[in-house]
Amino acid sequence: MDRSLTGGSEWRKILLFSLPIMAGQLLQQLYNTVDGIVVGNFISSDALAAVGSCATLTMVFIALALGMSNGSGIVVAQLFGARKTDELRRTASTALIMLFALGVFFSVLGFFSADFIMDEILRISEPEINGPAAVYFRIYSLGLLFQFIYNAAAAILRSVGDSRATLYFLLVSTVINMVLDLVFVYVFSWGVAGAAWATVIAQAACALVSLAYMSRRYDYLRFTPRQLAFDGEKFALCLKMGIPTSMQQLVISCGNLLLQRLVNSFGPVTMSAYTVGVRFDHYMGVPVMGFCSGISAFAGQNIGAGKPERVKRGLRQTIIMDLIFVAVLSVLIYALAEPLSRLFGVDGAILDQSVEFLRFMALAFPVFAFYLPINGAMQGSGDPRGALLSSMSALVAKVAGAYGMVYLLDMGYASCWRCNAIGWTAALIVASLRFASGRWRRGSIVHETEE
Repeated sequence: MDRSLTGGSEWRKILLFSLPIMAGQLLQQLYNTVDGIVVGNFISSDALAAVGSCATLTMVFIALALGMSNGSGIVVAQLFGARKTDELRRTASTALIMLFALGVFFSVLGFFSADFIMDEILRISEPEINGPAAVYFRIYSLGLLFQFIYNAAAAILRSVGDSRATLYFLLVSTVINMVLDLVFVYVFSWGVAGAAWATVIAQAACALVSLAYMSRRYDYLRFTPRQLAFDGEKFALCLKMGIPTSMQQLVISCGNLLLQRLVNSFGPVTMSAYTVGVRFDHYMGVPVMGFCSGISAFAGQNIGAGKPERVKRGLRQTIIMDLIFVAVLSVLIYALAEPLSRLFGVDGAILDQSVEFLRFMALAFPVFAFYLPINGAMQGSGDPRGALLSSMSALVAKVAGAYGMVYLLDMGYASCWRCNAIGWTAALIVASLRFASGRWRRGSIVHETEE
């Protein structure tokens, strides 16, 4: 099968490439939702709030995995577009070693810092939430190593045009997680620890399957332990692309962490409602993130092949497709906000706030759907600094807006989600101006490598 994205109809190539990524992300959100449903129905609303608080925290660590793996993927995609297979192989080997080392480091860091993070960073004052949150995160940290390995393999495979692979990996992970959630929490009554262990085991399986698939499917991506080689030049290129991309991911995650602190200040009701709302917020993000990955790989291959005009056409078509998908989802989420929230076993004030969250986000999400593909195109083209700049603008506008609405305008708990519209609008303006400047056209790294 031809994995190249450098020829043929732009919208068709991007859509067919993005759909399996969306399906994989849908599966990932499904098992996150099952976590919340099992915890909320079979443990308590406090346990749901504890797991929800950790979800924001874990994304800070996962942001590094996504950033460094996607940065390495930019290099791989451009080398694939330029047909430099030997250099692609060395880059992939170097990326796997780098992400493995980072995964070990952050697993250890997360395991030993759990109590400090809950007390000093998230500032969870309620003992009935703080304790379970620390337990959940300590166990979850053991799986960060597998998250880093999986993201490295997935980014490499997407970069050579294989977007179906992540669907296979996440299908395995989702089934394992859903089954073990019920067994550990409902049957064995392990509480939040059971939900955490289910996730760790599922992540380990996902990482192992991804490595096995990559080795079996592609000769030039088959590595025995002795064949794994670390190339200093390729490491430098991966860092050049990966550090700004990681910073972008970290900016987003740190912004969410600051918002989580604000959410926590309103107490258990808003914490639980926010957890429910974020779960479905992520569902609306499935097509957006899928198209972002699609246009990123598309841009990387076409910049490597010297076809920048194809990138511009592809981006325009991606934004249109993205807005159509999100419009349909937004209508469904708005109309079904109450029954969807009830799936988590919430009622009363928690239910009311959850519905309010979902309906506002359904109205605001098209702005995000417009902005993120532009960032994806800049990343894939080799301009991660442009993507970082727009993400920084989103962080500053969102966090400043949230805290300003709460402490200056006294607008209450709803500020915790209304601020997203402010951040996305700021990011859209900055990203559009940066892309219009044309700097992304000069992002090719192929000329920096040797035959």
